[in-house]
Amino acid sequence: MNIRLDTILLFALLVPFIMANRISPQETPYWLFGLIFLGLLSNIVLDIIKIQKPLYNRLKQGLLWCLIAASIGAGFLSAIIVRHRVAPTYMIHDIVLQQEASIRFFLDGKNPYNTSYFGTQLESWHYSDTEINPALYYFVMEPFYLLFTLPFYYGIVHTFGFFDGRIPLFFLFFTTLIFASKLVVENEKKLLFVILLAFNPAMLAYTLEGRSDMFVFAFLFVGLYFLYRKKYLFSAVLLALSFAIKQSVWPLFPLYLFYLYFKTRSLKKTATILIPFFVTFISIVAPFFIWNQKAFIESTLLYVSGGIAHGYPISGYGIGAFLQSIDIIKNKNDYYPFIIWQIAICLPLLFLLFKFLKKHVSVKALIICYGIFLFVFWYFSRYFNNSHVGYLTMVFIAGYFWPEATDEGAKK
Repeated sequence: MNIRLDTILLFALLVPFIMANRISPQETPYWLFGLIFLGLLSNIVLDIIKIQKPLYNRLKQGLLWCLIAASIGAGFLSAIIVRHRVAPTYMIHDIVLQQEASIRFFLDGKNPYNTSYFGTQLESWHYSDTEINPALYYFVMEPFYLLFTLPFYYGIVHTFGFFDGRIPLFFLFFTTLIFASKLVVENEKKLLFVILLAFNPAMLAYTLEGRSDMFVFAFLFVGLYFLYRKKYLFSAVLLALSFAIKQSVWPLFPLYLFYLYFKTRSLKKTATILIPFFVTFISIVAPFFIWNQKAFIESTLLYVSGGIAHGYPISGYGIGAFLQSIDIIKNKNDYYPFIIWQIAICLPLLFLLFKFLKKHVSVKALIICYGIFLFVFWYFSRYFNNSHVGYLTMVFIAGYFWPEATDEGAKK
């Protein structure tokens, strides 16, 4: 008789979530706590009774999805309802407020990259007692972050009369879990993978408040899933969509390029696979770039480098915060050429990662290399914030559980 690791892990991660977060728009009813605890107990009982393995596996997986819905699903729904009842800025991240405002600008024919966000709900969001939120001047996200949300906006506004930018985010969150479940074959690893992705304490709270990291991770994950399945067209399109959401995926590109070459051993085949990638990315980004080149470049590139007025401040846990702490950088809003650090350190690292990827031509190796490269790139950038660390945990969790075999062993 033994209790499995997935059972203990689910218990250890789910309980803190429901104790620290609202899972009902009102005071959480005891019957809901009771059902969740009954589910956790049932999970333990299934481990210690004798039952046929196929039935056992189905029950464990079904129970896990029920517990995710009763805890995280209820938490997401409650957060949306309570925000609608209390205030537009209640328990929400500012990127969601900016996304919602950018949708309204876009539908009114205004360029979301060429307008300020003063007068929107973003201005009411508490950034600082003494400073102005720099996001009021620039929309940093890539265009697909806006475009993907439009169908949700239309459907939900016409159905419920209000919209919350976390709704498409939560859709993508659950989509990621579904594909994670499809990816891993062995039952216990499948359960562990889904539990860690769903209840990851380094990421879940940020997803609940609407940060965009899970938004882009979903497209990245599904794109890599199809890459593993050798569905190169689907993979290229989905990866391009992730590139058209957030810049945190861009460091993947040189690794993705070399992976394709190492995989095909042909420049022609590599170029052919990349055609749908470039067509998709350019089709989404080009209209906004052409609309106003200067505004687009300032918002999506210069803003995060600190090279313009009201640029993103130095923040987080990386080299920027360290240099400021020892007075090499006097003010967090000052420009500093972090690109020198990144070139000096990231280029040699990239060379080593290419060599590793050449020896281990697999999506698993690609993910691990991307995680390492992004970790170092972010650390030597202007900002390395808490949600970025959370995003990296998602990347490394995916890298750990990704099937061990090279892609030749991927099942159709």
